[in-house]
This record gives sequence, structure tokens and C-alpha cells, in this order.
Amino acid sequence: MHFFLDKFSAQNPLRYLILALAMFWMAVFLMPLPAVAQDAGERFSFQRVAVIDLARIIRESEATERVRALLDSKSEEFQKEFAEKEVQLLAKEKELKARQSLISEEAYQEEVRAFQRDVAAVQQDIQNKRQSLDRALQQAQDKIRQLATTIVAERASELNIDLVFKEEQLLIFRNQLNITDDVLERLNLRTKDAQLEISEPTKTKSE
Repeated sequence: MHFFLDKFSAQNPLRYLILALAMFWMAVFLMPLPAVAQDAGERFSFQRVAVIDLARIIRESEATERVRALLDSKSEEFQKEFAEKEVQLLAKEKELKARQSLISEEAYQEEVRAFQRDVAAVQQDIQNKRQSLDRALQQAQDKIRQLATTIVAERASELNIDLVFKEEQLLIFRNQLNITDDVLERLNLRTKDAQLEISEPTKTKSE
């Protein structure tokens, strides 16, 4: 064999090089996998899984209910405030129309522009406070979601669960795999004394 390769290499040096490389890579691929690769396969294997309905946990949690009640209360408070401002603007508009024939056109137009600025300021205030309520709800839900995720990780560790799937990611599963109620109960206990606050929006310069 060696004589054949020596003779072959002398006659066809380039083909000999290609043949030698091919034999080398065949030997590499035919080698058994090292123990490290086998250990990695075992490390990434899993046996126990669970299912969670995170959207339901956030929607039905007692913390979310308290947040919504607080936001509803704030919304009613804002509506009363704006109703009073609306009455004031209507009275101011009526007074302005009554004064139209008593003052010069230039003075009247200046008062009209001032009135329009007041109306725009109230409209901006309404928009700011509505946005503040939306942001407050979103921030509260984000905090609840973060805490729920932490509790899911805790339960997974306690139950030796390898993977936790969201319910919407799965088509069929056994109900025994669902730990939603367990997580929801623990979340309610963890947040029962939580203090909820709604920050007032920053007032604009026009106010």
C-alpha cells in the first residue's frame, strides 16, 4: 500500500494530496463522539413540564382588581373636575357673546383668542389625565407580570419542573400540568398588602 501511494504520489502529486485529505477527514468523522458531547446532551434533556396561563393570572389577580378600582375612582374624580370646568367655560362663552356689542371688534377678538386658549388648555388637561390613567394601568400590570413570572420560577424550582410553557403556545395538554391556580393563589398572598398609587400628570405651562 505504501509502495502504491509513493508511486502514485510521484506520478500525481496533486491527486495524492486530495486523496490524503479525504482519508484524513473520513477518519475524523468516523471517530466516536467525545464524552463532553454526551454530557451536554444529558444536561439539556428535560423530563418534567408545566403549563401557565399568564394572561389569566394578570387579569384575575386581586392586585389587578384593586388597580382597576383605584383607576375607576380617579377617572370619576377627573370627570367631575372637567364637568365643573365645562360649566365655567360655557358661562364664559355666554358672557363673551353678551359683551360683543359693548366692546370694539379688536378687543372682542382678543377675548375670543383668550377663550380659545382656555378651551385648548382644558382639552390638553383631559388628554394628559387620560394618558396618566392608561400609563398607571400598564405600569401596574407590568409589575404584576414580573412578580407572577418570579413566582412561576419559584414553583418550577420547588416542583423540579424543567420547562414551563404558556398555555397559548400549546394545542393539547393534560390539566394536571397546569399550575395557573397555584401561581395565582400565591400572587394574591404576595400582593395583598401592596400599596397602590396613581401619580398626577405634570401640568403644562399653559395651565
